[in-house]
Amino acid sequence: MKLSSILLFAVVAVSLSSVAEAQIDRPGAHVSYSAEVEPHLVLQHTDDDGIGVGVRASFPVIDNGPVRTINNSLALGVGFDWSHWDDECPGPFDDCDGNDFWIPLVVQWNFFFSDLISAFPELGIGLEYETWEEDYLDCRRGDWCDDDGDLDVELVLWLGVRFHLAREVALTVRLGTPSILIGASFFL
Repeated sequence: MKLSSILLFAVVAVSLSSVAEAQIDRPGAHVSYSAEVEPHLVLQHTDDDGIGVGVRASFPVIDNGPVRTINNSLALGVGFDWSHWDDECPGPFDDCDGNDFWIPLVVQWNFFFSDLISAFPELGIGLEYETWEEDYLDCRRGDWCDDDGDLDVELVLWLGVRFHLAREVALTVRLGTPSILIGASFFL
């Protein structure tokens, strides 16, 4: 993802927040919630491009802070993302396809700009389990080979914005590494 895309995303989010009543200077003016649950679409763009679904749950640990003079909160988040990819492979491979499974563990710092717009950076680690199938004819053995897998721990980073449709429901978009996530947030 290019830095220009991130900057454009941030400018649009801040610009839209000026349309609604400003809340950033009113600490604690955001919806009170004990959990945010977000089912989402996954558009993965690292190594192998893929599409899938996922879910995220975030739990506020500091409801009004860490900066007490603005409307912000700090949450811990955990999720599960799945994406599938399918590529044509060079050489003796007929086709390569695979699945990525991610369990992100993140710290989320929320900024509530207005009753319509909030934004957040998320930083953490992701456990990635990737499986792939490379179907090819092994000329030496005369049989088909497949099913490899790999487990990694990766750094994850997202910049997100929420468009609040109601007090407890928002459209959420995250841009980052390893994916772009588009979903609905429910504040419980």
